[in-house]
Amino acid sequence: MELKVTVININADKSHEILDKCDILKEYSQFICAVRAYADEENPIKKAIDACIEKGILAEYLKRKGSEVRNMLVAEYSYEEDIEVKQEEAKLQGIEQEKADTIHRMLGMGISDLEVIAQATGISIEEVTAIKNAR
Repeated sequence: MELKVTVININADKSHEILDKCDILKEYSQFICAVRAYADEENPIKKAIDACIEKGILAEYLKRKGSEVRNMLVAEYSYEEDIEVKQEEAKLQGIEQEKADTIHRMLGMGISDLEVIAQATGISIEEVTAIKNAR
């Protein structure tokens, strides 16, 4: 079995012909554009919802379901932000682990002068001492 899927970019600036044929998709595209336009302001989703209602973009839907839309978009943003934070934390943990491994390798090679280790690794002597004593 083979499945072929056509992906259509419905961003307003791409002006795909489907947006002329489907008002809901067109208005959704305009709504997402509004959310992006307010991204650097305080309460961007609320401002985008209010602006779209005022302009008649998904107005009835946003009047009824505005809080659900806001919660969904905030949750999506929070999830993406959470992923980024976790990736950064993992990266920092990896760096810390690499520092510890390097210090322990040097100690294992018989290099016991902590000042030499600090100079060679660029890690403060206090941090070298803490890592050495943590083992």
